[in-house]
Amino acid sequence: MSIWLIPEHFADILPREARALESLRRKCLDLFIVHGYEIVQPPLVEYVESLLTGSGSDLDNSTFKFMDPGTGKTVGIRADMTPQCARIDAHILGRKGVSRLCYAGSCIHARPMHPLASREPVVAGVELFGASGQQADAEIMTLAVKTLRKLGIDFVHIDIGHTGILRALLGERITDENVHAVVRALRMKDPVALKTAAAGFDEEVQEALQLLVSTFGDIAVLDELERKLPQKPEILAALKEVRELAGLCGADEVSVDFCDVHGYQYLTGITFSVNIPNYAQAVLRGGRYDGVGLAFGRSRPACGFTVYLRALAGLQAAQSHRPEAIVVREPFARDLEEKIEALRGEGRIVVRLLPGERTEDVSEQFMVTKELVRTSAGFELKAL
Repeated sequence: MSIWLIPEHFADILPREARALESLRRKCLDLFIVHGYEIVQPPLVEYVESLLTGSGSDLDNSTFKFMDPGTGKTVGIRADMTPQCARIDAHILGRKGVSRLCYAGSCIHARPMHPLASREPVVAGVELFGASGQQADAEIMTLAVKTLRKLGIDFVHIDIGHTGILRALLGERITDENVHAVVRALRMKDPVALKTAAAGFDEEVQEALQLLVSTFGDIAVLDELERKLPQKPEILAALKEVRELAGLCGADEVSVDFCDVHGYQYLTGITFSVNIPNYAQAVLRGGRYDGVGLAFGRSRPACGFTVYLRALAGLQAAQSHRPEAIVVREPFARDLEEKIEALRGEGRIVVRLLPGERTEDVSEQFMVTKELVRTSAGFELKAL
């Protein structure tokens, strides 16, 4: 095997994409901070009991596990940062009131989320602990929309769901083994597979599940679902919540889809995701997951979202141009260095050419537009 090969679904982040990725990360954290969210940086590795708390089997399957030589215990590399934030909120901070946390960093997946996905996603996100109800959900959703606009997405289409409907339909059977097949059929919107998977359920439940498969789209479909779904208080409350949050979230366009039940094992309420053109998977996912901190001794209401920065950076890098740069050939001098540092302080890229280095060499990475030269009057930026 060639020593320069790396495992499948891992890749180096090269300069153009790295520039885009770092810009996106900074924009996210700056936005989160001014909304009152505090940055945390949990470790990449933890004991698996902590990493997988309250997250369901999906995260378990995505987590790399190995033995810690120092303790003999099983540890894992994080595949999601939400359980880590829940641990910090419940066990370390221990605040009685609302806690707003944010983060940005890499995760590692044992399996890719889809055939083209990186197994090392770079993510940013927020977690709101200790607040339940519509106002908290609205805060998270509106911040998600603001985040995408900040990252350069001009038209935000948000897709809203609610796990309360599936939970109300299945009741205590939500934990049955055959529910996994029902969930897969719902996510694929496959009525034939759903009929087979739900064969053991009551006829009313089977009909309701088939209705979910065929009824999705703009906000008007809520009227049909309100008429045709079982008139359970939990279902009607979930539909009402979706309708109200659709009007509050600030997105340019809203659709509803109650087949998007990817996190039904731990999500307890509203769910939402955002897709963009030319990319197959959601670039942002969020929702409510009350009780995620229960295993850490505090069952707290919680909601939040994650934005997949590496996916966005790859798309932006493909469309971006080389950044502009200024070159300097002049020998070292104190007044020259002061001028160079003043330009860099303005955020401009200045490259001092080393012996034997040519402008053409720098042009492979940057668009060299000017050269800083000494004149009788001082220094001048000469156009190239």
